[in-house]
Amino acid sequence: LHPFLAVAVAFVVILLVMFSASAPAAPSSQQPTKVKSSVDSYLAPLLRHFVGIDLIVETKQGRTFRGRLREADAYMNLVLSRVAKDNQQAQLKSNREGSDGASEIFDLVHIRGPTIRYIVFGAKVDITGVVKAGQDRERAAGDKYKRGIRKARK
Repeated sequence: LHPFLAVAVAFVVILLVMFSASAPAAPSSQQPTKVKSSVDSYLAPLLRHFVGIDLIVETKQGRTFRGRLREADAYMNLVLSRVAKDNQQAQLKSNREGSDGASEIFDLVHIRGPTIRYIVFGAKVDITGVVKAGQDRERAAGDKYKRGIRKARK
């Protein structure tokens, strides 16, 4: 072979090896698929059924909000009304000093979903009953909408 042709063939072989190594592998049927957990699918949407119920929300920053749930969305963002905000650091400080009153009062508070550590519902709240009533309301609203759609005239 001509030396130039041998170098060209070697170059092409090197390129083929590089491209085949960097190409993504075809998806195999043996690779596990990601399954959505029930918490990801259902926890945040269920919160909309608790509108009007008093609850306690603690954030990852250590702040505690006590108020009535006004709105909730699919990202677990919450809007609370008539909110008392307690700060754990302020409570510890006031307990050491012997004073009380480590909370602030707000009319309306928006809490981002990713900052929530946990949510506590009152002891008197029937969680299954509230969720069932909320689902029944949504079903009834859907049925009402279906009845409102007119059928096409012939």
